[in-house]
Amino acid sequence: MDAKSFKESTTLGGGKVNPHISQYSTVQFEDVVAASRMAARKMKKDHRAKAKKHPRHHLHPFEKRYSSLSEKNKLIPEKKCIDYVLIYTKNHEIDSSESNKIEQEKKANYRQRFEEKLKKEGFTIDEYEAHDHVYVKLYCPFKRLCKEAERVKLEMPLKDCKIPEPPPVGFIQKFADKYLETDGDIADFVSAPFRMSKIHLFDGHEDPGNFFRPSIRSLLVHHILINIDIASERKEKNKTKNGIDAVQQEESRCLELCKSIVCFCKSAPLQPVDEQSGKAVKKKGLQFLLMKNVYTDTLVLHDELTKTDLPSDTQTVDKRKELDQKWSRFYKFQPMWQIRNYFGEKIGLYFAWTGVLITTLWIPMLFGVAVFIYGLYESLTDTATKPNATSLGLQDVLEDVKEAFDNDVTPFFALFICCWGTIFLEVWKRRCSFLAYEWDVDQFETNEPDRPQFYGTVVKRDPITDSLAWFYPFKLQLLKFSTSAAVLIFMVCVVVASVFAVIVYRVIMNIDYCPDLPNKECLLLTTIVSSILNAVSILILGKIYDKLAVVLTDWENHRTQTSYDDSLIIKLFAFQFVNSYASCFYVAFLRGNGSLFKDRYVDTCEGSCMAQLSFQILTLMIIKPFPKFFKDIGLPLLKKILICLRRLCCQKNQVELTEENSAQQSQELFLERERLKPDLDDFTMGEYTEKVILYGFLMLFACSFPLAPLMAIVICLIDIRVDAKRLLYLFRRPIAHIAEDIGMWYNILNFVNFVGVLTNAFIIAFTSSWGSQFDITGKLAVVIGFEHIVFILKFLLAYLIPDVSEDVKLAIRREKYLVQRKMDNESKPINDFTKLYPDEVINEEDSENDEKKDASPARRKRHRKGNKKPVDEETEVQQINAFDEVSEIQDVPKMHSTFSTSDSRLVTKPKKNSYIDSVFHLKFRSSSFHKIPTDDSSTEILISEA
Repeated sequence: MDAKSFKESTTLGGGKVNPHISQYSTVQFEDVVAASRMAARKMKKDHRAKAKKHPRHHLHPFEKRYSSLSEKNKLIPEKKCIDYVLIYTKNHEIDSSESNKIEQEKKANYRQRFEEKLKKEGFTIDEYEAHDHVYVKLYCPFKRLCKEAERVKLEMPLKDCKIPEPPPVGFIQKFADKYLETDGDIADFVSAPFRMSKIHLFDGHEDPGNFFRPSIRSLLVHHILINIDIASERKEKNKTKNGIDAVQQEESRCLELCKSIVCFCKSAPLQPVDEQSGKAVKKKGLQFLLMKNVYTDTLVLHDELTKTDLPSDTQTVDKRKELDQKWSRFYKFQPMWQIRNYFGEKIGLYFAWTGVLITTLWIPMLFGVAVFIYGLYESLTDTATKPNATSLGLQDVLEDVKEAFDNDVTPFFALFICCWGTIFLEVWKRRCSFLAYEWDVDQFETNEPDRPQFYGTVVKRDPITDSLAWFYPFKLQLLKFSTSAAVLIFMVCVVVASVFAVIVYRVIMNIDYCPDLPNKECLLLTTIVSSILNAVSILILGKIYDKLAVVLTDWENHRTQTSYDDSLIIKLFAFQFVNSYASCFYVAFLRGNGSLFKDRYVDTCEGSCMAQLSFQILTLMIIKPFPKFFKDIGLPLLKKILICLRRLCCQKNQVELTEENSAQQSQELFLERERLKPDLDDFTMGEYTEKVILYGFLMLFACSFPLAPLMAIVICLIDIRVDAKRLLYLFRRPIAHIAEDIGMWYNILNFVNFVGVLTNAFIIAFTSSWGSQFDITGKLAVVIGFEHIVFILKFLLAYLIPDVSEDVKLAIRREKYLVQRKMDNESKPINDFTKLYPDEVINEEDSENDEKKDASPARRKRHRKGNKKPVDEETEVQQINAFDEVSEIQDVPKMHSTFSTSDSRLVTKPKKNSYIDSVFHLKFRSSSFHKIPTDDSSTEILISEA
């Protein structure tokens, strides 16, 4: 640094010279800089010499542990397995245009940079080509997985900390554990956030290949891939509009002066800008590469067949088959631990939620069946007591069944179902908290990256990271949210209009044309044609709205995938709510109203509208699952059969497997089979939507169809087993995402419960035969009284049932205590910086008496003989590593520092009897340091004052 640049660096805003350093000459400053650099080189040389003399002293405790295990032959060799597969299509240059060549070269460049970045992270990459696809197989080293697990604070089981299983209490629990339980052979351990330096405290660390289960390995690799940023390596392309490098522009504000002595410079590079769209992209990781079709697909492989040597024989163990055998049994509980271990917590919580729904529905199912039997008995008794009743025909039996759903017990059943909805949600919250504790996800933290489609328009300083980043103004996003809501309301109105149009068509045909036509033709024109029109309108509008909802959600420019999913869930559920329940609301509240279509066109119910509503709900609950079953099971099975037939036709051209190439070819065939399987996309979104719609039929129209709980149990039991087959065999393996609850769906269930209270109150008062005895004032009183009673009961139930059981609270507190004791007893953490350097780091107030302390006979003797307090090997390694980290962070010579807790000052002092003492203390003895404000708020310079 020359005199001119030094003078400029010491100038404050407005051309005013900083008084703290204006009295120093550049010659004095350059002498200090030269001396400090020479001292840094000497100290660095000493550290290298020490590392060569004692190589293990420089090792991280993680590396030392595994070196020790390897020397003692206690380390189980790590088995190489495929953690992730990237796929891209090979270009055969069909389109030889110049633009296509440039595009392909750009994609190849992206792939090369990305894979080079992976190799720097320690990944092993293996590629092979099959037909038009290139498979990039990724193998992540164990150390890199541990580093990522520590970053996301993944909870791992501690060694010798098995939680004892409590003994069963009572006959019911003993019976369930003996005949219904499927997870009895899985042990639970006390868990703690993973730390590489404490890996010897975690269970199974001697076996790196099985320390992380395969689903967690794939999840950690997925986290690594989406957080890798290849844009950081291409700074020369990140230009501002004036042609100045944004990173260089920011770093130029950090004065070279602070780099010479002491500086904490927070350089904040701006985001790179996409070359095509011109919008800022946060990171160029895996999601960005998939968006640009650099990689066309990704695969997470199912577990292959593995052979295990048993004492008696060698068996083939198939984890999928073992899970399927336990999962497919209707009379046993779901193997929740195995589902979670194979598919992750997010999918595991969905199946746990479905299991709680089935379990809590048994009592409402029994009550509903009893209500139906009572109503059927009353209906048959009334029919038999009629004066003209001699024998019951089929038509009479059907009429009696219709009337059985509407009886005097219906209001009490509706009251019970409304209260059951609150009980179900409270039970689920308790179950969810228990699973989150058992699965060790209640404290899970992850740094969710920005979506690659997100773009910002304003540069601000991030309040968390304190770095510059792009932000999207809240006002613009609020405007987009309002526009999306308006479009949503418009589409809901279109759905209602389509349903109303079909109803008008049926009424007009029934009034104007049916009297002159035979019964068969009338049935065809009214019922069949109207049903076809309704189905076609639902399908067409459903497809249009699905596309429109995705477009609107993309346009809203959500920063994270979680907020994007929540917004899409709300849009899709709003449409499905109207689409599924519009016809039911019409039958319940509008059909039979003479003033709806004037006096001539009256859409009356055949008998009671309550009976029509019951059959409408029964029909929808039976018919709606069939298209999903065909899509989930029928289409994948047909595709699988076609693939098998194609392989049989081409079997003659295949190379015979030999001992040398059998393993390689079997793996390639396995990869090809997995690629041809359909992708699950967002499995939980579709499944939750279907189950919540089914839950809505149960809650909104409980009083009209008492058999709805029975239908829901049957449908859910079948659907769980269907989903098990498609997850295990017919579809690709999803990424095992971690979750601690069901997210937005809990709020939607609360909304359905609230609406269910109102709909049941109005159905009881205005539609049921029980409410026909009241006038309009009495009916309104019934509505108000019913909803007040239900809401009071729901509030009391929610208050009396705690969200977390006392056993779980006690277990969480005890686990925290055990973890703390386990960690503290192993080795006390060094929280005080002075403990790292007890002989070299001094307090700030001691700086005033340096000369006195140096002159003491005891201290001179200590310096002369070098009698320092003995330090154990682990503490010495921590000292060296901490010393290196501090030096790297500061980017300054390794000078010993003292931190003052009273203020933010950093006092830098040289090591006694060191080389820098000859120059530094001569010029700046008895000095103190001050902050120098600069133009950049992120830069603080600490400089000496005489």
